[in-house]
Amino acid sequence: MTLPRFTSGSLGRLTFADINEICEAAEVVQRFAREYSRKPAEEPVRQEIWAVVENYITGTPNGAMPFYEVELDPVSEGVPPTWRRKTNGIVSGSHAGGTNPNYYPCYSIRRTTPPHIANIQGLVRLSWQRSMQGRGYWLIVDREQRTGAFPARIIGYEAVASTNPVRYYYRWKEQSRGLPGTSFSTFNDFPGQMWGGTGAPLGSETFSTALNGAEYASIPSGTATNSSISRLPIAIGEVVQMAFDVDGATFFHARNEYLVACLP
Repeated sequence: MTLPRFTSGSLGRLTFADINEICEAAEVVQRFAREYSRKPAEEPVRQEIWAVVENYITGTPNGAMPFYEVELDPVSEGVPPTWRRKTNGIVSGSHAGGTNPNYYPCYSIRRTTPPHIANIQGLVRLSWQRSMQGRGYWLIVDREQRTGAFPARIIGYEAVASTNPVRYYYRWKEQSRGLPGTSFSTFNDFPGQMWGGTGAPLGSETFSTALNGAEYASIPSGTATNSSISRLPIAIGEVVQMAFDVDGATFFHARNEYLVACLP
């Protein structure tokens, strides 16, 4: 709003010139306030880059992962593409948390407790998104839900309440069949592995406990042979083939051992 200007008069010790200066200052403050209040309501700035996620940051902020921008290596044209670090590219680092978004770490779009860390220390697609309040984030454009099977070690279980025959909820952690410098005949833990149930360390993806499909079969009756047969859970430490269903829940199929007790 344009305020009036005066060519004569006074207000106490203030002359008309003083009043005009006050009006000009008020107009400047008004324009600044109007532009500042409009910025959060503007369409959020979007930008996408290719980057390499190096690891995850422990402590604060939880779930933050450092990265650096990469670009296609021109020598790979006409052949399967390779990547190189981009000169003067965007990189998170010592300025993280400052006013320059180019130094912010990145986050996964999936929020859990503890914070979800993408188990992909490597090439990702990052998208810069800003909320309507002006807060900005680099977000990993996560790949689609994994559908392939993967090895997982059973680390715990508890019986499902009120089921007959008995079934179990299984806690598990993803395994790798060999790490650089190790034998491919072993199953190993690795940074960023997926976990099912409680106990996942910072830096791991967390999912629900798994069900064993083999436990939905009925238990053979032992009355004809004067015996009692009860199903035992899959032993802790066993490595099974784990998979996701269409709802993202985990399951596997492994035959249980049974406890047979002779009846008097």
